[in-house]
Amino acid sequence: MENKHKLILLLDEAMFSHKLIYSLLEKFDENDLLFNLDKIQHELISVVGESCFCKLKNAICLKKIEKIASKLNNFNVGVVFYDDKEYPQKLLNISCPPPVIYYKGDVVLLNKKSIAIVGTRRPTVYGRETTKLFATKLSEAGLVTVSGLAYGLDMEVAVSTLEARGKTIAVLGGGLDEIYPSQNTNLANKIVDDGGLLISLHPPGRKPTKYSFVERNRIISGLSLGTIIIEAGESSGTLNTANHTIEQGRELFVVPANINSVASKGSNKLIEELPETFTIRPERVLKVLNIKTEENKSSSNVEIADIEKNILNLLYEKDLDFDQIQEQTKIESKTLISLLTMMEINGLIKKLPGNFYSL
Repeated sequence: MENKHKLILLLDEAMFSHKLIYSLLEKFDENDLLFNLDKIQHELISVVGESCFCKLKNAICLKKIEKIASKLNNFNVGVVFYDDKEYPQKLLNISCPPPVIYYKGDVVLLNKKSIAIVGTRRPTVYGRETTKLFATKLSEAGLVTVSGLAYGLDMEVAVSTLEARGKTIAVLGGGLDEIYPSQNTNLANKIVDDGGLLISLHPPGRKPTKYSFVERNRIISGLSLGTIIIEAGESSGTLNTANHTIEQGRELFVVPANINSVASKGSNKLIEELPETFTIRPERVLKVLNIKTEENKSSSNVEIADIEKNILNLLYEKDLDFDQIQEQTKIESKTLISLLTMMEINGLIKKLPGNFYSL
């Protein structure tokens, strides 16, 4: 292992910030930091301060490297550093990428085309079914799905991807030695066994914190070409992921849901503020990301998606009966009946007594 990498592991184990780690690597020679701290003491103190220097002196001990290496080996955890070829190139394009990533599974997936799918921990039946639809279709199209392995829709993303024989990446908020929540331990093991990947920004033994989950969200979006939001509450952490997606210049897709549901107040508000994110079909995601498949080469799919969007926009205003929808869309009766039936089956709309339709 290179001395620079040893230094990163020591500093990360001691919980130095990523920003400070990069600053030290930029301003000082790693060999001086590892072997000649006293020699550069004055210069170091002028940069980091005296208390931080004392913490550095305590953290940088080569004997600790053996303990770190042994711990990683015991838990079968690998590491990839920011200057390794396996490091995800997409992450290098975000601000202050993590200098080291801890992983279990197929590290090659880090540089595959991937899509994040995130949402509430307390989903509705509609949310679960919609997540299953998007995770299945997009993984079948060759995209790696990315989520956080939390309760709710994160679990649905992983399970649906595995059922579709796709690959998924789960980004954890704590160390890989102890899965959080513990109820997802079997699912985490299955992800690895089926050729997927678990990653963390934290070494084994590190418990998740409120801040580590926020940082995890930044990595979920940073690893991906885009993020799909499915059911997010008004103050949901999912909205934090959406903000990171926008800041990182990635594509944001938001699926509409029941406007009266607490589970989707945040996501529906996103659509109101950013109407261009409105998404109801996996095919639109593939089209925007320029992912070529046999299925999305057909222009008819795009046309149907536009018609569905128009119908949903009309129903956002108020419930309408069949004749009113036909009058406003100018769609031939037989075609409209078929389309409304499929939208009902897919859970996009509901049919009410009197031939009325609603969201």
